[in-house]
Amino acid sequence: MYIKRELSNILKKTSGYSPVIIVTGPRQAGKTTFLRHEDHGRRFVTLDDFEIRSLAKDDPKTFLERFNTPVLIDEFQYAMQLLPYIKIKIDEKRTKLLEIKENYWLTGSQNFSMMEGLQESLAGRVTILNLLGLSRKEIEGDFTFSGDFISLPASSFETKKNINDIFNIILNGDKPELWANPLIDREIYYRSYVQTYIERDVVSQLKIKDIGLFEKFLRLLASRVGQLINFASLSNELGISAPTIKAWLTVLERTFQVFVLPPYYKNIVKKKIKTQKVYFLDLGLACYFLKFNNAEALLSNYLAGSLFENWVVTELVKSYWYKGQSANLYFWRTKEGTEIDILYESAGKLYPVEIKLTASPKKGLFSSLEKHAALEKIVLGRKKIICTSQYNLPIDKETDIVSALAIG
Repeated sequence: MYIKRELSNILKKTSGYSPVIIVTGPRQAGKTTFLRHEDHGRRFVTLDDFEIRSLAKDDPKTFLERFNTPVLIDEFQYAMQLLPYIKIKIDEKRTKLLEIKENYWLTGSQNFSMMEGLQESLAGRVTILNLLGLSRKEIEGDFTFSGDFISLPASSFETKKNINDIFNIILNGDKPELWANPLIDREIYYRSYVQTYIERDVVSQLKIKDIGLFEKFLRLLASRVGQLINFASLSNELGISAPTIKAWLTVLERTFQVFVLPPYYKNIVKKKIKTQKVYFLDLGLACYFLKFNNAEALLSNYLAGSLFENWVVTELVKSYWYKGQSANLYFWRTKEGTEIDILYESAGKLYPVEIKLTASPKKGLFSSLEKHAALEKIVLGRKKIICTSQYNLPIDKETDIVSALAIG
């Protein structure tokens, strides 16, 4: 069963003018399935095939003549030698490429060398789209709302959905294969995913000898979602250096396993925190490391609030990326511990968002930020509290409650 993807709209739009489109993202997010579904008649070739990969690396000119446009080249990161020859092809017949959409579609699991090569060799010729796992909107097949959920109007709203629906999605993760085939055992699936991911991505890039130690690192990260990254603490627990941990985290971020949220410090307060926060982009993977087996146990655990916050952040990231936009999100926290979960800028204003696992959030959550913003002459936009209320409604004249149950 194919599950419709939100990224379809931006793919169709960019394919009308971009000579090269590459869809990147984590393994098993459905990149190849998505592109093949979007254009059934397009030539398809995968560099997972060793013989074809050898041809692409050893004789890229012949490869491109054999697999000419329009073509989908899968696992492109295995033959970066193709880049200069693709550039030549594009520049030779760029008008034709644009007029009849004889363009190149590529997939790749993002790594530094691939992205650097694309941006250097195909500057001005390539569109990069990110595809993660399924959003809640995609899981439920409801595309009636096209904006991001923090822009939901504060109008009368009521739903029959409940918080268990959200925690069921958190537990089961976002991989399309799991939702398309309910018979797949989640535990076995993620165990295999971790083994494959470590063998093919992490070990090759970091040359890690102790795989068990790296898995322990992932478990520690899962237990700290939404928290400030304390490299010294992780270093002590794992018995490795802080620079090594930073290198590991960088690879996790580049391979779309985690999203690192930076602090906002644009002169808003002198005593600011510069440490970042980390979130898993697939909470099913986090739940696997935390050994949760059912949504009820998850909801009653002390980590429920952090995982709920992680889910909201991930859904927000997807809502931006699936429209082809950057997720320029931040958090705000002082050394005294005052914190706002999400900040984003738009039209000269700073918009704050709080995330609470409660149906009845308190007023005054933004009072400290409001004082600092007034001192720094920063204009705040309408504030949002994302929670488990059954309603979307104003809590005061400047703040809206947004029901997490309405997300998707």
